[in-house]
Amino acid sequence: MDDLGPLAAHVGSVASDAAVDEAALGETLAGMQRDVRSYPGVADLVFEYRRAFEHDPLVAREGRAYYLLVPPRVWREFAAGLDASAGVLAAAKVVHDRAFSAATALEPAERGDWEPLVFVADRAP
Repeated sequence: MDDLGPLAAHVGSVASDAAVDEAALGETLAGMQRDVRSYPGVADLVFEYRRAFEHDPLVAREGRAYYLLVPPRVWREFAAGLDASAGVLAAAKVVHDRAFSAATALEPAERGDWEPLVFVADRAP
């Protein structure tokens, strides 16, 4: 499984809570990270998001991890490109939410309609 950074700490508990296969959840999360890293990289995608969205989506950055709040359509776009069940995709969102919540001081009520998304770069830029 690819390096999931801060997401890895939540995979087991979310898989158990959601009654989904832990390996399938881990592979889905790894697939998302591979997709992001191939665009020519996390920093470039975050830059594009900053230009495209009405609010700056970058809430925090810690080393290789970027903590973003994105419009719901971004999650739908990622989900469409992944070969995973609805249950695994829902669990993947929960993993991102838990990692985001653990790393930021932003309360869920302060997020509005935007959804947490955590990207992990190959290496620190």
